[in-house]
Amino acid sequence: MGLFSKKKEVEVKTELPPLKFPELPPEEQVSQTETDAIKQAVSPVSMPPPPREQTRFSEDKEEKPLFVKVEKYREVMVTLNELKNKLKDAGDLLVELNKIKEQEERELSAWQDDLNAVKEKLLSIDRTLFEL
Repeated sequence: MGLFSKKKEVEVKTELPPLKFPELPPEEQVSQTETDAIKQAVSPVSMPPPPREQTRFSEDKEEKPLFVKVEKYREVMVTLNELKNKLKDAGDLLVELNKIKEQEERELSAWQDDLNAVKEKLLSIDRTLFEL
């Protein structure tokens, strides 16, 4: 028994044996209700069609190419750049407003502290005057 011995050749048959179908009973023996039941069991189940995806631009199933005039595209780009600039300006204004608000709160707090200090001094003067 060698490692590299010749393999036995397998005989391939090119002819297939004839197909044998089972014998069917004559049609008179099968009733109409049985025939309908068999047809219903064999027929595919009817399912509702899947919902169509609706597109904004067309009702057809195939997508159509979208063409835009160069002038319109340029107008859109200019408008978008203007919007970006205005958004940046609005953001800068909000930052500035927050700084002003914080400064206002600091000044109001300082005024409140000064007012409380004046009240305390008045109360101390009032106590010293009426204790005599």
